[in-house]
Amino acid sequence: MNRTRLWLVLRREYLSIVAKKSFIITTILVPILIVALGLGSGFMMILNEAEGDRVAVIDQSGKYASVLEDTEEYIFETPGDYTTDNMRQKFESGEEEAGGQPYYAIVVIPSSVDSTLQVSVYSSSPTRMSLREEIERQLSRAVTDQRVASYNIPELDRIISDSQAEVTVRTSTWSDSGETVTSDGLMSAIGMGLAFLTYIFVLTYGAMIMSSVVEDKVNRIVEVIVSSCKPVELMLGKIVGVALVGLTQFAIWGLLIGIGVMVVGSLGVVESMTSPAMSAVDPAAIGAAAEMGADNDLAEIVQAVIGVKWAMLIGMFLIYFIGGYLLYASLFAAFGSAVDQQSDANQFMTPIMMIIVFSLIIGQSCMVNPDGMLGVICSMIPFTSPIVMMVRLPYDVPAWQMLVSVGLLYGCAALLTWLSARIYRRGILMYGHKSTVSDLWRWLK
Repeated sequence: MNRTRLWLVLRREYLSIVAKKSFIITTILVPILIVALGLGSGFMMILNEAEGDRVAVIDQSGKYASVLEDTEEYIFETPGDYTTDNMRQKFESGEEEAGGQPYYAIVVIPSSVDSTLQVSVYSSSPTRMSLREEIERQLSRAVTDQRVASYNIPELDRIISDSQAEVTVRTSTWSDSGETVTSDGLMSAIGMGLAFLTYIFVLTYGAMIMSSVVEDKVNRIVEVIVSSCKPVELMLGKIVGVALVGLTQFAIWGLLIGIGVMVVGSLGVVESMTSPAMSAVDPAAIGAAAEMGADNDLAEIVQAVIGVKWAMLIGMFLIYFIGGYLLYASLFAAFGSAVDQQSDANQFMTPIMMIIVFSLIIGQSCMVNPDGMLGVICSMIPFTSPIVMMVRLPYDVPAWQMLVSVGLLYGCAALLTWLSARIYRRGILMYGHKSTVSDLWRWLK
């Protein structure tokens, strides 16, 4: 293999993508879009809230209509002329008490609610789940209080209330510098976030390889290129060139994140939030922090984020991203060379996508038990390890498992690259023939 020709192909593939305005715009806009999506989702949840819909209540028990308290979403009313016999007629005709909008739904509380523990909600269209949950919450509490009162034991409700306790668990990990308060939810979020990024980037850049190969083949550019370099050099140049494109995007995003952290740090936000909680290694300070409420909860989250081993996680993320990319990119390149147009590539691309999606599903199940047999085995299998291992890494995976996993991943990637090269050099110059799996197998042999 001629390194000079390989470098020329690599350089051409890299510059053809990086020099595009679409690449520059996308690289800059992605972090902004992520932040905007986070803020936008919260804003849309606010907009999606119901605005005081009126709900009619027919209480046949005569005890529970008054306990239904109004919320921001629902206003509970007891119209005197509504009965189970005429409620549908009045509801459909839009009759209502003066000064309000039509009723959204009608709640019927039967006289046997104390024994059956069931109420009914009627409406002309399926009602929102939030209404059902609100009614269940309020009536469950009221029926419970009614049952407690039926025992006629003095101050029984107070005794039960005082005896109820809710235990909270605070998880901590030891580090060389002392005790660092961490959160299981934070570890799960970090692991799943890294797994999802690996899933997105491997799929995106792998598909980019296939599109590039198919485009060169359709435009007959490949016939000119292979006249001066070997097909294997062309395939590797494309794979490595697109990989450098991905690493360039990572570097730019890391720089933008670093600038953002420096700006936040210069404003003193982190120090102001963590100053009372940085002494969390002291048991007395932990007890004091627990009494300070939500502000200290935020400070503990910030401290937990700071305590994460980011250098190790980012380093291993890059190692697994590169290995997973090389493994799947070689397959995308081989299958791209076997077709004449992008639409024909779906027959080969679908199985690869199913494997990647399956890996993400396994990663989600490993969030419950990262050290379970399923997680350990799938983090060793090269086709699933780039995603599954990302979920397990925040939970301190043993060094030998990481070494074995990385070794198998890169060994399999090298083998698949060699096998894909055999398909690539035969399929890249083949036109007018719709390749099948049997054709690929014959080319491999």
